[in-house]
Amino acid sequence: MTDEKKADPQASQKNSKASAHANTSSTAGTAFIDLRKSDSERLRITISEYRGRTLVDLRVWYSTESGEFKPGRAGVSLRPDQVPEIVQGLMLAARAIDPKGAN
Repeated sequence: MTDEKKADPQASQKNSKASAHANTSSTAGTAFIDLRKSDSERLRITISEYRGRTLVDLRVWYSTESGEFKPGRAGVSLRPDQVPEIVQGLMLAARAIDPKGAN
């Protein structure tokens, strides 16, 4: 990803479209995607360490009453070697939905 912008995960967005930001920081590790699902939920892809292992984590984060985002239970952690296969599956799904739109 080449987008160097820092995202403010707590910033309110006025439009209804989901937005993604690259290279943001989070308490769980480096966030590579911060996709707005709603005013109170975001999907984040992060890299973190757990028990000495590096993991790629896709997780729904939720907003607390104070406006802070925290990781929720909904998500999955992958070994780095599993990521290319997941990316391939996502591309196949995108092409199935819109054959002309997916590259």
